[in-house]
Formats: sequence, C-alpha cells, structure tokens
Amino acid sequence: MITAKAGGRRHRSIPVTYVAAGVQTAGVLLVACRVHVALRRLEAMTAQEQRRKALTDYRRDHQQLIARATADPTLLPVLDAYDEEELPDDVKRRHLYANELYQHALHGYHVGILNLTELHGHLRYIFQSRSMRAYWAATRHHRASLPEGSDEARLGRVVDALVADLDANDADREGESWWVVGRPPEDV
Repeated sequence: MITAKAGGRRHRSIPVTYVAAGVQTAGVLLVACRVHVALRRLEAMTAQEQRRKALTDYRRDHQQLIARATADPTLLPVLDAYDEEELPDDVKRRHLYANELYQHALHGYHVGILNLTELHGHLRYIFQSRSMRAYWAATRHHRASLPEGSDEARLGRVVDALVADLDANDADREGESWWVVGRPPEDV
C-alpha cells in the first residue's frame, strides 16, 4: 500500500490490484452491453426477415388462388365482390388481374424492394390504364372497410389522389403526360 503526505495528513491510496480489477470489470461490462445490443439487433432483423418471408408466402398463396379462379369459370363467381350488379366474366378477370398488379406493387413496397417514391411511380404507371381505374372504382367499398390508420388504407388514399390527378390530366391534356402526374407522398 502506498501512502502520500498532503497538507500534513497521510492519505491511503487504493491498491493497484483493486484499480486493475475495477478497470477489468468495467471492460467486461462494456463488452456485455455491446453483446446485448448486438443480440437485440439480430433478433429484430430475424423477426423482420421472418415477416418478409411470411408476406412472400402469403402473396404466393394469393396468386395461386387468383390463378385458379381465373382458369376455372365455375370459381370466378366466388370472387365477384364488386359494386356493379353482374359483371361479364372478362371484366371480372380484368379486375382480378388489376388486383394482382396492385398487390404486386404493394408487396414490393412491403418487403423493401420499392421505396415510397418508387411505389408511387409504379402505381402512376399502372393506373394510367382505364381498366386499372375501373377496377379501383369497383373496389372502393373494400377500402372503405379498412382501419383508418392502417398502412393499406393510407396507401389507398395515395392511389385515390393519384387516380383523381390522372383523371384530371386526361380531361385537361388528353392523357399525353401521365408520367408527370401526381406528387409522390412524403410519408404514408
């Protein structure tokens, strides 16, 4: 033990072994904290990856069900949930295909392939088609039942605004510049 004289009094200093043990303990605690943070990040990434896989599997099932319904005329009436009274089978098939295009774009956004600006550009492209807009109008009541704050409801409102802009552009300019119509949303 080392002692020092300061101002006429003797002070005891902390033994070097205690100081070394304290530094070593602090180092171990720091490493443990970093490991804990890294494990939490890994858990979050794993959960996010599992969700993406589940979304992809669900999307694949959806595609298979739609494909069966469009291939088999006896199954097509099961999916007839549109506002109009009785649609011809070719219009039902177009609506189902339009739904596939829309769902494909949403899936790209949900799994991170498209950001919001890219999604908006893709939707602007597919909704310049009058058949896509007819599908959107026929399924308006579907979106009305979505929870107000849900991601799908917010994206539906983005498409509603985009379709209104495209319709106004058609009336004003005869559809010649659809690729510049609509303003990408800041946040959904």
